[in-house]
Parts: sequence; structure tokens; C-alpha cells
Amino acid sequence: MKKTITKEKVVRLAITGSVLAVSVVLGFNCAPFAGRQAPSEMASESPLGIEPQLSVALMSSEQILKAMISATGTESLGAPTADDELISSTYTLRSGSLPSENSLKLATGPMLISVTNLASAVCNKAVNRDVATAEAQRASRLFFKEIDFSKGLSGQSSDSVTPAFERLARNAWRRDASNAEVDAIIEFAQEFSDGANANDPQQTRLMAVSICTAVLSSIDALTY
Repeated sequence: MKKTITKEKVVRLAITGSVLAVSVVLGFNCAPFAGRQAPSEMASESPLGIEPQLSVALMSSEQILKAMISATGTESLGAPTADDELISSTYTLRSGSLPSENSLKLATGPMLISVTNLASAVCNKAVNRDVATAEAQRASRLFFKEIDFSKGLSGQSSDSVTPAFERLARNAWRRDASNAEVDAIIEFAQEFSDGANANDPQQTRLMAVSICTAVLSSIDALTY
């Protein structure tokens, strides 16, 4: 099923992507927290008043940046490019809201917004790299092998979105995406569909950046 994507929805979707990815992990799958007790429950059962250790931790700002770059293969090679400078400037600008340590208490709204901004900058480089690979060499792309960046969204389908999402999830989450998560990201991608610019290749690129951003800014990508 092919649908059309609109540029007007890109900014909203970039932020919604973070919320969606979080809801996918916490609402549909709950993988990082399956079988784990809430901190309050653990504390009440701790003997001798010893504070229990949580079995999941939030990455610090430096760890988040390194994890995003590693997951997308966007390490800087040689002289910094414009994409590298965007990542660096975004990290510097948002560093005040990024977690300074590994406490889950630092997972606040402002932190998630900053993470989404940083993820978007990293994904911008990842997508630009794949776009720069000619259509005839799609198989050598890292993530978006099935997407035709020379065409608009009317030329794309869920069959091209799903494999890219699954590759990104495997790299960033260190596990395979569940069926529910795949369904959710397809629905997310189809939010682009209602409107004009169906034949604009730039909209296909923006969809790819938004999907990547949703993956990198999810709870699974931010915890260990």
C-alpha cells in the first residue's frame, strides 16, 4: 500500500517519533522492564534498609552520543563535514538538558526533546550517506536499501520501510523489533501520507530521517 507524505507534518512527526518510539517500547513491548519491579516496590522489600540496584540505567550524555553514532555508522572520518558539524553543534547546544549521569530520574521531558534533536542530527548524516549511494548500488547502503530516494512517497511502500526500520532497531536496540513495533512504525510513516508533494523525493528523505530519529530516541536506545 502506497501513500503520500506531506512536508508540513515533518516537524510534528520528528517530535512524535520520540513519543511513538517510547510508547512502542513501554506500551507495546516493555522489553527493557519485563519482569522487573518498580523502584518503590524494590525498596520496600530491601533488607536492612539497603538501597537496591536498578537493573536498567540511563546512558549519560556522552554515552548517548557515542551510541547513536555507533548504531548508525556515522563516525567522523577525516576532516569534519557539514553533517559532522551539525551533530557537534546540536550536542553542544543541548548538552545542558542531556543526562549528566546514569539515573533514570533524569529521563525528563526536556531531556527527551534534547535527545530527539540530537538523534535527528545524527540521522541526517546517516540518511545523507545512504542517499549519496546511487540507486544502482542500493545493496551497499547501510539501512535504506529498499527505499528509492529518487522518487517521492507515492513510489514507496511499507515493504521498503519495514526492512530499514528493522536494521536500525537491531543496531540501536541490540535486539530484533517486535511485530507490534513494526506495525507502529509503519503507521507512523503513513502519517506522512495525507497531503500534497507525493512526487517530491525530498519528502522520502524526510520520512527516513524521522524513522531513524524515532529509533535512536527511544527508551531501548537510551538505556542499558
